[in-house]
Amino acid sequence: MFCIIGRARSPVVQSLKQRVLVAQYHQPSILPYNAKNGLAPFLSAPSLDFLYNMRQVQLIDNVNRLSEGTEYESKALMHVITDSALNPNKIPLTNNASQAWNIDFFLKTLTDDPRPLRDDVRRKIANDFNSFERFQETFEQCALALFGNGWTWLVADSSGRLSVMNTFNAGSPFTALPSTKNAHPKAASYATIHKTVSRRPFARLTPIIGLSMWQEAYMPDYALDRETYIKRFWEVVDWSVVNERLVASRNYSNSSY
Repeated sequence: MFCIIGRARSPVVQSLKQRVLVAQYHQPSILPYNAKNGLAPFLSAPSLDFLYNMRQVQLIDNVNRLSEGTEYESKALMHVITDSALNPNKIPLTNNASQAWNIDFFLKTLTDDPRPLRDDVRRKIANDFNSFERFQETFEQCALALFGNGWTWLVADSSGRLSVMNTFNAGSPFTALPSTKNAHPKAASYATIHKTVSRRPFARLTPIIGLSMWQEAYMPDYALDRETYIKRFWEVVDWSVVNERLVASRNYSNSSY
């Protein structure tokens, strides 16, 4: 999802240009469309250009800066998120890495060449919500229920079962806490759960669809009309990408972070 560029260790004395170049382990990935053109009717050209060419670049720069010289600097972004989330001292790194991953995933869910929803995708999603329309209704209600910034997701658990969830601020499904007798999300920190559950105590969830409910995503085009923003989201979803993620999620139980 993100490029990771290898580098040799730099000498103590080097030019500013060299220091800038060697710090770029992570870089924003290439979108399958031109962000400068926008994605009508969902996001205008200025809004999409800001999210991809300004906000995303800022987040990736922060990840590179915060991870430089640490164990996280050469890790894939998802591993940066799940590993740094266990360290209370790495909250800024976790937040920047998670938000960068979220935005990338969100933008890659979209297309400038929308096609009709495929019947097989409709059936796969409807299977866990009784109908596809019920899924959309659930997703929209969850998105509208978010107070403040956050994300709304369609996720698959390790058995492949689909559900809708929200995360707050820069949170991602990768750092969602499991609901077990040893891990109560409202009563335990990541550090506490780490001691009582396992090396990586997070719920095993695979994101399928992600929608940004950050004000920076919807306010430039919609002001406070979040309902229209959410409704228009469906008009530019790339259902082929969604199907690929659904298929990949079937093998998730055999994968590791």
